[in-house]
Amino acid sequence: MKKIILIILFLIPIFITNSYSQNVVYANLNEIIKSSNVGSKIIDHYSKINEKLIKDIKIKEKEIKEKEKLLISQKNILQPEEYTNKLNSLKKEINIFNNQSNEQLKNLKNEKESKTRNFMSQINLILKEFAEQNKIDIILNSNQILIGKSNIDVTDEILTIVNKNIKKF
Repeated sequence: MKKIILIILFLIPIFITNSYSQNVVYANLNEIIKSSNVGSKIIDHYSKINEKLIKDIKIKEKEIKEKEKLLISQKNILQPEEYTNKLNSLKKEINIFNNQSNEQLKNLKNEKESKTRNFMSQINLILKEFAEQNKIDIILNSNQILIGKSNIDVTDEILTIVNKNIKKF
């Protein structure tokens, strides 16, 4: 009797389980972002702004270093009180400069991240629509896959749709 019950318990999951086939594809999301028209514009735009900001920061940094050298060279000439005042003034200028530079870099980073998130949400909508239209169950990022058949790579198809549907950032 126990054997019959064990056999029934063993066979029930076999009869109940249905075989489902899932349609799985993958895409290189980084490639889509870098190669798409809008994605490359976002990258170029913020790279140029970042380069200009860093250049301006370096110029201002150089000016402050020159002021510091000048002040050090005048140390023996100036009265101690005057030297201390100029030194404190220079320290304040350095602090203000550091705070402004950090704030500008932080703001630029936040703005770039915001635009990128917005772009990614638009891509996600395209991915959802693409999955529904092509009866795809799962779209994986190619970074999550060690190797896969090239016929399930939909990067180029999605890139074409992204370029067609997203025009502005």
